[in-house]
Amino acid sequence: MTDARTPRPRTGSRPTIRDIAREVGVSVATVSRVTHDDPRVTGETTARVREAIDRLGYTPSSLGRALSYQRTNTLGIVLPGLGGPYFAALIEGAESVAVERGVAINVLGTHLRPDAVASVRQLAERTDGLIVAGGTIPDAEITRLAATGRVVVVAGESAEAPAVVTDGRSAAAELTRHLIEAHGHRRLWFVGEPAGSPDTTLRYEGFRDALRDAGLHEAGAPLRYGLDVRSGALAARQVHESGLPDALVCANDELAIGLLATLPGLGHRIPQDVAITGFDDQSLAEIASPRLTTVHQPVTELGAHAAAGALGDDLEPRTVLPTRLVIRESCGCAAARGDEATTD
Repeated sequence: MTDARTPRPRTGSRPTIRDIAREVGVSVATVSRVTHDDPRVTGETTARVREAIDRLGYTPSSLGRALSYQRTNTLGIVLPGLGGPYFAALIEGAESVAVERGVAINVLGTHLRPDAVASVRQLAERTDGLIVAGGTIPDAEITRLAATGRVVVVAGESAEAPAVVTDGRSAAAELTRHLIEAHGHRRLWFVGEPAGSPDTTLRYEGFRDALRDAGLHEAGAPLRYGLDVRSGALAARQVHESGLPDALVCANDELAIGLLATLPGLGHRIPQDVAITGFDDQSLAEIASPRLTTVHQPVTELGAHAAAGALGDDLEPRTVLPTRLVIRESCGCAAARGDEATTD
């Protein structure tokens, strides 16, 4: 007789570590610890996990078996690139955890590598756990690596690996609503490539959510630029030639800083002629002129949570860290110097 609790395998696929965790009612990290003979797991839990492994026919990957016998005391971080304050803050957060645990960090940037997947696999073989930025490698490869139970996706989603994220969609919607409701803006233009990263996709969706709720349409198709200051300067010239909207909602702070630095030289006042907002709340946002209205997200904490999970701590399948709207002068609010309004 078939055990009624036995889940039906997905057609054409073998059981994954997440299937085992779901069946037993424990975290992926706990299943990983059992397969690695980690003494921190109680005898009862170990027995239940091993029974589910045998019943469902789960086989840990060769990478997982290798890691169970040889610790490297190294944490791997996979990012699309290594420049910019956002990635620096992620690495800083991961480093804070690594230092506490006596672990070194090995960072891999994929944007210049013709075979990024092969490079990530080589890194995985030399580390005890991996942090992978969302959108950096294909989902199928994350699924393969997640069979070790030591992969955490940061700023992205995965069906098989734990993810540490912020709710960028809701945060971007709140920011856009502020421009509409507090300032009466009706022509808003998104700056950034929506398909460029999971983060930018969600921020664009939140921007559109707020417009739809207000019965408004985009001032134009997204200005599809990269997420750096130079791209912001290029976007400024396009906006100057096309005509200003009421507000420019930028995918991140670096884009916004490029616009803030360039538009005044083209004869446009901020925020009198056009409001500008960013996202991330990087250090430059507070010293820009005018100071930048943005969304604060805890990037350092994202890196720290992801590092702890990749090194074996229990993580929920999806850990969402809070953001907050930071209102400064670039949107048109008259905040006093040294003060800023925030909304949770």
